Amino acid sequence: MKLLTYQKDGSQAVGVLSSDGASVYPLSQFGISASSMQELIDGMTDDSFSALKRALSQGRAEIAYPYDELGKCAPIPLAHRDMICIGFNFRGHAEEIARLRGDPIASANVSKPIYFCKRIAHATGDQAPIPYIPGYAENLDVGVEVCVIIKDDTLNIPPEAAADHIFGYTITNDVCDTRINRIYTQPFLGKSLDGYMPVGPWIVTADEFDRDPLFDLKLTVNRKCRQAGNTADLVFSIPYIVSELSQNMTLKAGTMIATGSPANFDAGDPEKLLLLPGDLIRCEVSGIGALVNIVEERCAQ
Repeated sequence: MKLLTYQKDGSQAVGVLSSDGASVYPLSQFGISASSMQELIDGMTDDSFSALKRALSQGRAEIAYPYDELGKCAPIPLAHRDMICIGFNFRGHAEEIARLRGDPIASANVSKPIYFCKRIAHATGDQAPIPYIPGYAENLDVGVEVCVIIKDDTLNIPPEAAADHIFGYTITNDVCDTRINRIYTQPFLGKSLDGYMPVGPWIVTADEFDRDPLFDLKLTVNRKCRQAGNTADLVFSIPYIVSELSQNMTLKAGTMIATGSPANFDAGDPEKLLLLPGDLIRCEVSGIGALVNIVEERCAQ
């Protein structure tokens, strides 16, 4: 299933996308009273999940809204906690950074993941703008990533059990300002400005994939490919990441984990990587879909 948060008549609601992608079925008609995706995840049981799938397969959806006429929201617009991220988790990207720094390629081989967080005031949905802020944030960088959504409160699990605790997968764009990152020597502030966390367009539930799925990723800017890769190139796999993070730290239901982005084809060429207002960014992940955003100038607050 593709579960999404949409806006209609000024209000947000949770729905499921039809198999042809043309319509959205409000979950309320199936007896699901969740007012938000977070509430849905918190309250979803195996039985209620199975009942929803049966209702859809039996064609019991009587209310359907045209997808193109609805407002697009991030699947979890107001996250209860920061998004967890992993730096340099694609081998190609880690080697790219080593070359740019003038370090030996062997330095890209790390024994432990590099974890950090992105603060989310309000997640950015599909088709929503990414801010370019003159005089403050003019050095945008982007990266397509697979985002894991945790299913239930998860603690001290082995890698082989990780799939049992994943609700689904979505797409995120790891937007940051490279100048701010350099000034503060760590990524938290430069990756956490309002509008720097596009997520969506929906969550594809985990039952649609293998227990340890592989995904093709692609990012284009104005239809020119900037990144492409497959999660087979991850240094630390999704099961490893979920397991390690759960050791003595509870991953609450609805936690989002971004798993890393591939290398840039034009790494080391600032002119080719420059992003400006009007640029169209498209992040694609196989089996999930595409997340599209446009860079838009915004005055500093």
